[in-house]
Amino acid sequence: MRTLSALALFALASAACGYTFGSGLDRIGVRTVALDVVGNETYRQRLEAELSRALSRELPVSTDLRLADRRDADAVVRVVVTDARERTLVTGGRSDPVREGALESAVTMKLVRRDGSLLLERTLLDRTEFRTPIGEDLTSARGELVDDLARKIALALESDF
Repeated sequence: MRTLSALALFALASAACGYTFGSGLDRIGVRTVALDVVGNETYRQRLEAELSRALSRELPVSTDLRLADRRDADAVVRVVVTDARERTLVTGGRSDPVREGALESAVTMKLVRRDGSLLLERTLLDRTEFRTPIGEDLTSARGELVDDLARKIALALESDF
């Protein structure tokens, strides 16, 4: 009973401070989303496939939205990779030309209702660094970048509603 009272008090205090649970999209009739194939406007290949997989893992975990088939979904999440760059931060020698580097990316994300009306549009940026002396490389940075972008997209869907 004491635990139940504490939980109720926490929920009440959280609501009083302006915190909410869930995205709020259900208030405007969006409970299910379809995920369009992620587009890629860059020369960095396969980034869109990795981001698609990460999004399909992240959205059900981080949001109250359920993934659905496009025919049945209340809205569609559309993501396009608009920029992806690799930067050398610290050069090395012949055997290790890049000692420290960074991978940067930008995506546009849109949430579009089934009738075609735009509910949300965001441009999201991320940067991940890697250091070869400690075992990091471009591949590990790419995985981290994709996971971070998927998390940011999920967070963007949780805001403004």
